[in-house]
Amino acid sequence: MSRVRTHMQEDNVKNVPRSDKRTTSTKKNMRFENELIEEIERVRGEQSFSQWVKTACWEKLKD
Repeated sequence: MSRVRTHMQEDNVKNVPRSDKRTTSTKKNMRFENELIEEIERVRGEQSFSQWVKTACWEKLKD
């Protein structure tokens, strides 16, 4: 079976710098329990999920 590569995969293979490269941040992937996501969604209001989590992290670091 032949595999078709996307343009993004081709770029990754060639190590071509991406135009959206961030110099002051790093992308991290993590898994959240469903119950935790539900609670965050219930209280975060208009704030984005990622911004709410970042704010919570900064608050925890102040402790």
